[in-house]
Amino acid sequence: NESQIHFVSFQLDRALTDILNNTINLKNISQAFNNRGVTLNSLRLQPPVINNITDLKPYVNCTKFASYTAEIIDGQWQCVGHCKTNPDYCHQHGQCLNDINKGPVCRCFNSSLKQFYGPRCDVFHWGPGFYGALFGSLAVALLLLIIIITIILVRKKYTGVWKRSNSYNRRLSTFSEDFFGFYNTGDHNLEFTGT
Repeated sequence: NESQIHFVSFQLDRALTDILNNTINLKNISQAFNNRGVTLNSLRLQPPVINNITDLKPYVNCTKFASYTAEIIDGQWQCVGHCKTNPDYCHQHGQCLNDINKGPVCRCFNSSLKQFYGPRCDVFHWGPGFYGALFGSLAVALLLLIIIITIILVRKKYTGVWKRSNSYNRRLSTFSEDFFGFYNTGDHNLEFTGT
């Protein structure tokens, strides 16, 4: 990572000098060489080949993973799958999974209303819940229509009967008064005229 490269490039020589100038460390090194006297005269390091993290790019290889690319993330080189570099790979209708052998794979979302499928979840068909809601609402609308028509027909029928009944009663009373001619006289005699 970037901090390790910075340490090796700019701070390693000072750290090694401090370690080798410590008398206890020199004594331990002398013992490792059969008690020969070891002293530090100077310390020279080769100039670093890699000065920053971008200089490591030729050494990072992601080709053994299908559809992975090398990217610097949080100061480190990482092999990143296509799902991370292209978050809309599954068209927001599925979960993108990076398979190191196959590359990006979509696990499509399915609900009772919509069901997505296809290699990138870009095709869908209506689910059983949609058809249930559609035909259920059509059945309710048809039932309401039948009820409304039945109410209208029943009202017309009963309204028509009452109208006929009232006009029939009026015609009957007129007919009975004219034809039979029952009149109330002052001496309580009834007179019958008719044929």
